[in-house]
Amino acid sequence: MTESKWQRDDNWVGSQIEDNFVMVNIETGKYVSLNASASAIWDAMEQPRSTDEIVADLLGKFDVDDATCRNSVSRVLGTMSELQLAAQV
Repeated sequence: MTESKWQRDDNWVGSQIEDNFVMVNIETGKYVSLNASASAIWDAMEQPRSTDEIVADLLGKFDVDDATCRNSVSRVLGTMSELQLAAQV
């Protein structure tokens, strides 16, 4: 079975403001602020990516062990799904 991939919702645009990446939904006007790790996850989903691919990308950018990274990525992806920032495809 192939692992599903995560994809950004194209209705969100954003910009770096100090230490956060602030995003606005161009349809609803809703906004969110992403910290550095959530922003890196967003960046990793420029193209649809599996959780494993996102974890591998972040392991190369942050000083974190695999289990901690995997748990954090799963949690952030769940939150992004709830906020309709990203979805599994």
